[in-house]
Amino acid sequence: MRGASFVQLCGLIATCLIPRLTLAEEPTKESSVLTTDEIVISATRTAEPIGQSASAITVLTREQIERSPYPGGHQLDDLLRSVPGVQPATLSSRYNHPTAQSVTLNGLGTRRTLVLLDGVPLNDGFGGWINWGLIPNDIERVEIVPGGASNLYGTWAMGGVIHIITTPPAEGIGLKVDSQAGTLSTYQQALNARYGTDRFRFSIGYRWFHTNGIIPVPAYQQGPVDRTNDSRHELLNGRLAWLPSSRTTLDLSGSLFREDRTFGTSLSLASRTIGNIALGLHSDQGQGGQWESKLFAQWQTFRNQTSQITPSPLLRLAEFRNLNQTIPSNDFGGSLQWTGSLWGPDRLVLGSDARTIIAQATDDLFSSGGFTGQTLARGHQLGWGLFGEWILPATERLTVTPSLRADWWKNYNARSESPTATMAFRDNTVQVVNPKLSANYILTDNIRAGASIYQGFRAPTINELYRGFGFSGFSFLPNDQLRPERLTGTEVKLEGNLLSDRSFSWRLSAHRDEVKDQILFLTQGPASAQRQNVGRTLSTGGALDLSYRVTPLLSLSFGYAYVDSAITSLPGAQDREGKRIPNVSRNQLTAGMTGGRSDWVTVTIMARYLSRQYTDDLNLQPVADFVVLDASLQHELRKGLRLVLNGENLTDRHYIATQTGSIKTLGSPLLIMGGIRAEY
Repeated sequence: MRGASFVQLCGLIATCLIPRLTLAEEPTKESSVLTTDEIVISATRTAEPIGQSASAITVLTREQIERSPYPGGHQLDDLLRSVPGVQPATLSSRYNHPTAQSVTLNGLGTRRTLVLLDGVPLNDGFGGWINWGLIPNDIERVEIVPGGASNLYGTWAMGGVIHIITTPPAEGIGLKVDSQAGTLSTYQQALNARYGTDRFRFSIGYRWFHTNGIIPVPAYQQGPVDRTNDSRHELLNGRLAWLPSSRTTLDLSGSLFREDRTFGTSLSLASRTIGNIALGLHSDQGQGGQWESKLFAQWQTFRNQTSQITPSPLLRLAEFRNLNQTIPSNDFGGSLQWTGSLWGPDRLVLGSDARTIIAQATDDLFSSGGFTGQTLARGHQLGWGLFGEWILPATERLTVTPSLRADWWKNYNARSESPTATMAFRDNTVQVVNPKLSANYILTDNIRAGASIYQGFRAPTINELYRGFGFSGFSFLPNDQLRPERLTGTEVKLEGNLLSDRSFSWRLSAHRDEVKDQILFLTQGPASAQRQNVGRTLSTGGALDLSYRVTPLLSLSFGYAYVDSAITSLPGAQDREGKRIPNVSRNQLTAGMTGGRSDWVTVTIMARYLSRQYTDDLNLQPVADFVVLDASLQHELRKGLRLVLNGENLTDRHYIATQTGSIKTLGSPLLIMGGIRAEY
């Protein structure tokens, strides 16, 4: 099934568009993300009108997500590609290796953005990658806040915050079903049920996903060993809310996730089992302020098998297993926060949070002749922070927000074992203070300006310090001597509405971020790279966002982001100075259109362009540089029952998404999915 006629129709409609799609709201709602009455929580850790925030915040609503070609929670990284300035990994998480799933804000590179799911970190505690598969389908909204956020969130948020907020269980009885099937033997089945009274509310969800994928190696590199990159997973999630009073809510949530993947050969495999639980308490004490607390825990077992291609990575005739890696990890944390007022219109936020990670990696090593030995690397991390923020309306038009956070971070009890040696690594303690000063000024009723100056930091993960790995004959080496990264940055924005009915909104933003001791893989030779601290890097850029609701039945949007992110200083390796940071594109264009009536037929077209980027520090491995067109066609048969037809990469554009050593990996293929959604 190629869906040729559907492709031709969408291509004709999109010929005048160049990539983003912010999707139209219901005809009675406003589609602009710049409205002054919309409330966000991620920028300041408390509810705040978006028009009073100094940050260039983007909000994706539930209606936008459901009308996109990516309604599943595990597809959120694909939807984020339609937001200028947000660069997830160039290969969709449905096909990508778990350790390569990432997102970049402000061009700072991967593993520098905190991704939250209902206030709980989605970043893997051991490795820092993003576990997109843990996101359920019942997403209420997504808040994207670029720029340094270590002042409130610590090490994980040096580049910004993406907060995914799911739909809380409500009163009454409800049921949602989403059943789809498509090309590449791709299937998705999702179910969500809820029940609630005025005191107790409960919801449970289940999702099953499978795809055969494609052979990821380009045809000119393929050999007899190459197979499709099959992927399948299951997610079971539940949530229980108890409201002992109108001002207090106790929330218990949990999930169980299981996935199995292959990566293009019979012996290149990975599987994960992840269990999560979180307990939250919110209490509004009136004049006494609001108290919020959260406890969370995660248990994970990650198994990774790699192979050696023979006689060489480029002559792919046979393979043998060369590594079995087992990584159990435990991740525990919590936070306590109070929000109140000193004199009326101001708000004071005070809080503390902590997180500890315990993990080890056991490697069984093999040669073509069989088992050769075993190595082990393990370590513990403990982080604790205190933060404070004062949101001060200095005048009717000016809001000033100073904030400060002190962090204490420790790596300890780390050691490695091999058949020939045992090594205990030194403990390492980091103490840092990260301030931020923001100001937002309402120039006119339709124009607002914001500016921030900040510092941030990121501590190296256990994975970066102690775990090595390889792929297709190329080795990536850890470095137990890594130092924390330190950031100094500024950002500004100017935004507003051109028309009195807010149907045409716009935003200009710019940033400058300098990082000292940024951790990058530096090439050591033709077959290896090692993580090292780079002297200094600099990321400068800006973005333009336009959103126009032409009529209640038609909405258009356009976005452009530019970022120049490069190494500016690297003592001892001056040949790298001026090289671009890996996995960051300079130019990103997005455009989109949504038309139609939600009670009949709606059509959404999403297009995007991503310019060339590099996967290595020497800038010798170019990838990306492509235009991709996606679309969704939905028809409501009757209230609560909808037919859906989604298409991704409709022109079947073949492009290189990533490269490891000499081996290239293709990007996401043409995919057509159709099915039904029912809600009762």
